[in-house]
Amino acid sequence: MLASNIIPPVVSGSASGILQFPTDATRAVRSLRNMTTQLLQEAAQVIPNQQLLINVVSRRVRQLGLGHRPLVEATPRSSLTDIALREIIAGKLTYELAPEKPAPDSASA
Repeated sequence: MLASNIIPPVVSGSASGILQFPTDATRAVRSLRNMTTQLLQEAAQVIPNQQLLINVVSRRVRQLGLGHRPLVEATPRSSLTDIALREIIAGKLTYELAPEKPAPDSASA
C-alpha cells in the first residue's frame, strides 16, 4: 500500500510506459546558449580574426579554471567562456602578436 503512493502508476503497473520529465531545464540551456552566441558575436567585433578570438578565449578559460579572478563582474551561473567573452567585450583582455621568426635556411643545414 505504501509503495503504491511513492511509485508512479506507470512504473508500478505491468504495462510499460515512458516517464515524462519536466522540460524546464532544456529552456534554460537554450537561453544560456543564445546568450553565449550573442556574447561571441559582440566579442567578434573586438577581435575580428576568428582563430585569434578562439585562442584568446581558450587561454583565458584555462586561467580562470586554474583559479584566476575574473576581470568583470560574474554571476554564479556564468560559465568560464561567458566570463572570458565579457572580458574581451569590456576591453579588459588584449592580445599581442609575436613577431614572426624568419624560416631557417635549409641550404646551410
